[in-house]
Amino acid sequence: MLIYRNVAMVMVATLFLQAAMGALGVALPLAMSGAGWGRPAIGAVIAAFGAGFAIGAWLSPGMIRSVGHIRAYAGYAGGAAALTLLLALGDHFIWWLITRFGFGMCAAGLFAVAESWIADATPSERRGAVISVYQIVGRAGLIAGPFLIAFPGFDARDGFIMAGAAMALALTPIVFTRRAQPSLPSGETVPVTRLFSIAPAAAAAAFTAGLLNSGVLGFMPIWAQSLDPEYGAGSAALLMAVIYAGSMITQWPAGMISDRMDRRLVIAALSITGGVFALILVVMPSPSLGLAALLVGLWGAASLSYFAVAVAHAADRSRVEELPAIASGMLLVWAIGSTLGPIVAGVAYSGPLGPRGLFLFAAIVSCILAAGMFWRRRAREAVSEDERSPFVNLQATSAELAEIEAPEDELDRV
Repeated sequence: MLIYRNVAMVMVATLFLQAAMGALGVALPLAMSGAGWGRPAIGAVIAAFGAGFAIGAWLSPGMIRSVGHIRAYAGYAGGAAALTLLLALGDHFIWWLITRFGFGMCAAGLFAVAESWIADATPSERRGAVISVYQIVGRAGLIAGPFLIAFPGFDARDGFIMAGAAMALALTPIVFTRRAQPSLPSGETVPVTRLFSIAPAAAAAAFTAGLLNSGVLGFMPIWAQSLDPEYGAGSAALLMAVIYAGSMITQWPAGMISDRMDRRLVIAALSITGGVFALILVVMPSPSLGLAALLVGLWGAASLSYFAVAVAHAADRSRVEELPAIASGMLLVWAIGSTLGPIVAGVAYSGPLGPRGLFLFAAIVSCILAAGMFWRRRAREAVSEDERSPFVNLQATSAELAEIEAPEDELDRV
């Protein structure tokens, strides 16, 4: 019973963490747009998070080994809260670039601690159900977070304070846990070149997920606010919440279908679906708020759902003992894409097409990914159903949770 109580504490901490990130995902783009920043500059600041996340994902295993999970989490959470609050001191480009880079490093460390804790503390026979609850709790935080700053009269500085408070609250459940810290991580990684040689389709999907989703989501609040200026941040909060809710609904069905057919076809179908709704937004870039919520919700349901399918495809192509390292490599590829995506999206948004350029970027990238999946299917046969690893609902932060695929005798450490 104590085990589940401590797992619940980790989930509560993750809820606050994801709520803070959801709030910042709306507050920061709106603040930069309100300050009159150009779209490329906004994209650079958004990209700094991805760059910091990549570095943090690489360094966090060593940090956790040095000081332990609880101290590492406390340090990362304190740093993330401080960096969030420091955003309120001014709106200088270099200042926000540095703070977002640092926040990305801290966020990677926080997810590494939380997810290794979940994977270690849960008995093997219950681990799949617990992971599912963890993912739902995280998505719930992302859905609720944007509404923290949607109150009448709130400005960007208020949003930073609310997000900083949520980050500080993420620290509280962890420091009150009564269980000894989990086993220390091995820190094993896989070179990106090897990942592309093992499962090029999976690596391409992970890169595209970072490139496309980080780029579009980074500018979505700015476009959403323009649809209904009187509603202000509420418009952005609504659309971001609908996107995350849509992806939460479709993630499991997409994964279950991929267990029964070539996963590359599932990725292609999701990409084509996302590209179709992006093209609709190219044609009608100023719909009503209700129609916009429907369209972006359907886009998010498709475009935010194939990363986990790509991880499962990489698992199909890998040896069992390689899986945690393969998942870490997938996370690194995703982070590289999420660093480039906002910059490209910012250039597209600042062009003559305006928001049409953003959605055209999304449509083109989606079509390229779908074409790549069909090409890889012709170049290499699918893994037989008997050899496939079962689908696990992982987000692009969950390298540690891939340990649930390892052999039972390596996992049962509780």
